[in-house]
Amino acid sequence: MKVYLIRHAEPDYPNNTITSPGHLEAGALAERLAGTKIDRIYSSPLGRALHTMQYTSDATGIQPTILPWLAELDGWQITNPSGEATVAWNCDHTWVREHRPYPTRDNWHELAPFNKPEFRDHFQIIKDNSDQFFERNGYRREGGRYRIMESNRDTIAIFCHLGFGLAWLSHLLELPLSLVWSSFWIAPSSVTTIVMEERDHGFAAPRCYGIGDIGHIYKAGLPTSTAGLFANNID
Repeated sequence: MKVYLIRHAEPDYPNNTITSPGHLEAGALAERLAGTKIDRIYSSPLGRALHTMQYTSDATGIQPTILPWLAELDGWQITNPSGEATVAWNCDHTWVREHRPYPTRDNWHELAPFNKPEFRDHFQIIKDNSDQFFERNGYRREGGRYRIMESNRDTIAIFCHLGFGLAWLSHLLELPLSLVWSSFWIAPSSVTTIVMEERDHGFAAPRCYGIGDIGHIYKAGLPTSTAGLFANNID
């Protein structure tokens, strides 16, 4: 099974939709995906994901399935050293990097600055939903790998969000969530590709071979949105 994990196009957060440039991004993305093999489409229920997804649904003729658990994360608040409150995936990544020891996939929620019980509990919900989703698609998680219950050759497109998408990726790839959030950023309308790499011994594991690809943006001659990126030296 191949998964296209797609962040929504440039967001208009106050109106829970996408901006005018975001509509151009979504159109370019739909043109790209319509030229590939897509078997199913899933989407977050939030407007910015739905409105991005609709372009691809219209271009492919595939009716989407809306999954509430794909919505952007709620209740993941953190306070930067400056005193500014923000969502956890937007916290000052330099501050995260200065903490020692570095976290593992098992203890990241025990270490500052993410050592809040609610972070562990919220992440467990993502993990449980992910494992159920993959089991419905033929892969039962056992430890860090997946038993192949039924081989799956489908390609699915999943429209979701920055914080959620990176959190899900950390679970699939067995990486500490705090370091994924502080080390990766995926652009609006970007495509992250994950394949369930099946082996002859009956197990598979997710393998990522492209993070945040925006080739469709370049092809369409559109500017790259930096929504959610806080670097002060990026044009």
